[in-house]
Amino acid sequence: MASLSADDFSCPVCYEIFKDPVVLSCSHSVCKECLQQFWRTKETQECPVCRRLSRHEPPLNLVLQNLCESFLMERKESRSSGSEELCSLHSEKLKLFCLEDKQPVCLVCFTSQQHDNHKFRPISEVVSSYKEELNTALKSLQEKLTHGETMKGQFEETVEHIKSQAEHTERQIKQQFEKLHQFLRDEEEATITALREEEEQKKQMMKEKLEKINRHISALSQSIKDMEEMMKASDVCFLKEFPVSMKRVQISSQPDPQTPSGALIDVPRYLGNLPFRVWKKMQDIVQNSESAEDLSVQDPLNDLLPNDEEEHIHTMKGSM
Repeated sequence: MASLSADDFSCPVCYEIFKDPVVLSCSHSVCKECLQQFWRTKETQECPVCRRLSRHEPPLNLVLQNLCESFLMERKESRSSGSEELCSLHSEKLKLFCLEDKQPVCLVCFTSQQHDNHKFRPISEVVSSYKEELNTALKSLQEKLTHGETMKGQFEETVEHIKSQAEHTERQIKQQFEKLHQFLRDEEEATITALREEEEQKKQMMKEKLEKINRHISALSQSIKDMEEMMKASDVCFLKEFPVSMKRVQISSQPDPQTPSGALIDVPRYLGNLPFRVWKKMQDIVQNSESAEDLSVQDPLNDLLPNDEEEHIHTMKGSM
């Protein structure tokens, strides 16, 4: 079988190795599928080669099928052993290149009907041209690969830089807010301390007033008791003690004690315009901060201010 070529096992219709070959009454063999398709097209049961009519269903050509299978097996083994440069159809050396089909062909393919009116070039000539074209494309891809790897490195560095930026900025944010929180805690403590000091002063003042009124009440009670005793005495004793008793009544009839002014806690001193006063003090912290422009304390604190204080701030800005 080594002396036979692929043409000896090729179907006259599809020019491929026979698949399920059938033999007609005229002795020509054709692929079963090719014959059925040919008959459907022609609408007559004639031989694709000699046009002789066939009245019976052609039988399978088992001998030819076995030969085709053996040929295909040998060609497969030949390819696996390193004979890749042989034509798959004719087992001939591939020496030409078909410009229409873009594939190597052998000299038998060159003369076959399958390549009628096709243009051919020697393989060595086409390979040189194609290699030059491929080499140009390869250089372009290599440049793109190099650029891509460079960009990848830059992107990875950017990702790390973004991470570092975020961590550093987060620390700064926490530091700045901690300053604000500490300022608010200190301001709260100072305000409460002032409130407690005033509370102690007012309580001490009222304690002294309370002691004084207690003495006054005690003196009044004693005077009332003495006068009640005098009323029970004899007429002579009553008359003797009357001038003294009246003098004591006049002394005890002084105006009643009143609640002193300023005795209560000055609540507006602590709560009046509290957010505005705190915000004004906070401006000093913002101006001395290294990141005053980024922190922008004023706008967030505006939400805490009463409406009249916001209007006051905007008026002050306009006058500047």
